[in-house]
Order: sequence, then C-alpha cells, then structure tokens
Amino acid sequence: MNHTQLADRLTPDELGALTPSALAAARERIAPWIERTPLVAFPSGDERVELRLKLETRQVTGAFKARGAANHALLFDPASGAPGLVACSSGNHAKALAWAGARRGIAVRVYMPRNSYASKIEACRELGAEVVLTPTREDADAAMRAAVQDEGWVAAPPYDSVVTVAGQASLASEVLEEWPEVDLFVAPVGGGGMLSGIALAFAEASRLDGRPRRVLGVEPAGAAGMCAALAAGGPRALDAVTSVVQGLTPPIAGRVTHAIVSALVERVDTIDDEQVLRAQARLVRELGEDVEAAGAAAPARVFAGLPEEWLAGRTAENPLRVATILCGGNADAAQLLALRSGDDAWLLPDGSVPK
Repeated sequence: MNHTQLADRLTPDELGALTPSALAAARERIAPWIERTPLVAFPSGDERVELRLKLETRQVTGAFKARGAANHALLFDPASGAPGLVACSSGNHAKALAWAGARRGIAVRVYMPRNSYASKIEACRELGAEVVLTPTREDADAAMRAAVQDEGWVAAPPYDSVVTVAGQASLASEVLEEWPEVDLFVAPVGGGGMLSGIALAFAEASRLDGRPRRVLGVEPAGAAGMCAALAAGGPRALDAVTSVVQGLTPPIAGRVTHAIVSALVERVDTIDDEQVLRAQARLVRELGEDVEAAGAAAPARVFAGLPEEWLAGRTAENPLRVATILCGGNADAAQLLALRSGDDAWLLPDGSVPK
C-alpha cells in the first residue's frame, strides 16, 4: 500500500477512518443490516480466466449501496441536532439511504436528477425520504452541499466519503474470505467509492499473506471522470457526460476516492455503452439476474478480454482467478422486459435501439 501517497492527499482523520481496524469495525457495524451475497461462477469466454460474480443484485435495496448507506445511518448521532442525512444520487444510493434512514428512524432528503429512473424515484418516496428533483446531476450535488451548509443536514455522499468507502469495503472482504486465491477484482467506477473500498481490502489482504493481487476499474467512455482525474492529478469536472449508463455518470470523481484509486489501483479502463448493455443482456438471459446496466459494466470489461500481459503463462489448468460484481439490480422495468424477450432489438434506457 502506498501510505506516503495516501498521507499526502488525505487528512489524518480520513486516514484513521480507513485503517484495517476501522474497515473491520465498519463491516461488523453494518453486518446485522445487510446480506452476505453469493459469489457464483460464470463463463468468462476465455479458458485462461476463471470468473466469479458477486451478486449484489440480491443485496438489501437491490444494490451494494446499502453497505455504505447503512454505515452512514449507524454513525449518525441523533443528539447532534441535525435534521437528518442528505445525499445526491441518480437512484441506488438514494434508495439505500432512504431505507437505512427509515430503519434507524432518521429523516432523509435526497436530491435526484429528473432523468433518474421513475422506479427509483418512487422507491425513495415509498421508503419515506423527501425527494427533490433537479435538472442535472450537477444541480443535485450543489443542492446537497447547500442543505449541509445552510440547513445543517449531515452529508451522506454516494462515493466521496470515508464512511461510504468503509461500508463498501465489506463486499471485498467477503470475496477474500470465500475465495482467498483471487488474483484480480474488476470493479465499475462511478465516483469510485466501491473501487476504493475494494482496493483497500485487497491491499491489506496482500500485505498479510504476501499474495499479489490486482484491482482494475472500469467506467463508461462517455463518463470517464476517474480517468480524467488520474490524468490531471486530481478531480476535474467533465465537459460533458454522454453515457446512458445511469449510476456510473457522476460529472466528477471524488477527492477521497481519487486519492485511494491513484495509490492502490493498477489501472482504470473505459468501455463503450454498447458493450455494457450487451453484457447486461447476456447476464439477464443466461444468469437470470435482474441486473441494471451499471451492474453489468465490470463483467463487460472481462468479456471484452483482459490485458494479455496479465494472462501470460495462464492456462485452463492454471487460470487467472477474477472476481467481479453485479453491483445493482434496480433496472428499468420496460428495459428488463425487452431484455428477457430475447429479441436483439432491446431498448436502451433512453428508449432508442442499438444497431
């Protein structure tokens, strides 16, 4: 682990919240609230790659976001005088925070872009959250910050928070316990909260047992915020977001997450929307999971073929052991219906049809 690089970019309090003991405490804290989801084998398309999928589609609220949201809710101090927890999100984090707040008896306000799936907006309202729709994701982020500054709400960011990262790290710890021989974790990147948690857990596991492990991030080419941050040496707002893969389209990477990813993740790649959506179709049809598009991004990167230099010397008898994740199962109902039909003219989230 590159402690020097992390220490240069994170505060002492942030570093303290991400130590191995702090991550273990977060996992223990949220354990009664979340599901330990299955890790299942799935054909990778390359005999040199043994692939297993972490099915966070079966997590509470249908996505891995329940882990970080539970950590925020359980750390909230009702005696603080704050009105409650506030976040901005296109859906899964908002839904998870609404659920966690309801379970703890905490008020939750979520700012959501108007183009969020209607099913996710309604789910947040049904769970008791105050939902405020904004024109864009950037507006949602600005509104969240204003609620913290002007009204005293406690921020529960979807990714750029050590509390969020610590919660998400628990999923990697489960994978490592079940499959300690794993060589590589391929994870999707929106703002980088999950990727950061996985990287921290894998770095600590390798420190303890001496086994080298890699972490590979993947984000849509039309929303490559983490790649932009890595190239610039810090978060930079994207000029435009063109990807339709909701959930992986923040306009900027996080400060905390960029620091962790730049120190611990070997590389972050981009992938085209069509590759993601075709992987989603394959997983829905062959695995039977109601995975949303964002949840198929990491498997899509594996299906596209891993770097040849990482596969050197690997064979069917000695494969590269790769874990990845179906990170969300809150797909648009109309899109799922089209996918299940088996017709190649399945709908994209914006209603168009890929050629």
